[in-house]
Amino acid sequence: MKILSAVMKIAILAVFLVLALSNTARVPFTYLPGMHVEWPLIVILFIAFAAGAVFGIFALFGRLLRLRSENRTLQLRLQKAEKTVQAAVPPAEHTEA
Repeated sequence: MKILSAVMKIAILAVFLVLALSNTARVPFTYLPGMHVEWPLIVILFIAFAAGAVFGIFALFGRLLRLRSENRTLQLRLQKAEKTVQAAVPPAEHTEA
């Protein structure tokens, strides 16, 4: 399964590499009204991808903090329950035959 996963990753990387090498034409990019630059299309696409990834990480950050908090709360509740059970149940005696 790991080999299949590695082959798929290499194939996807190869497709992206071919796309990057075939999209080297310079295109105008207007970032503010009246202000533009001319960059290769792949650079603009990469910047858009990176910006999307950053925004995606920020969008998931709140959920991550909530899950960490919930995880910590559940761990504390489990530790409290374990202490309660240990206090209620006497330790078993070992008998040797």
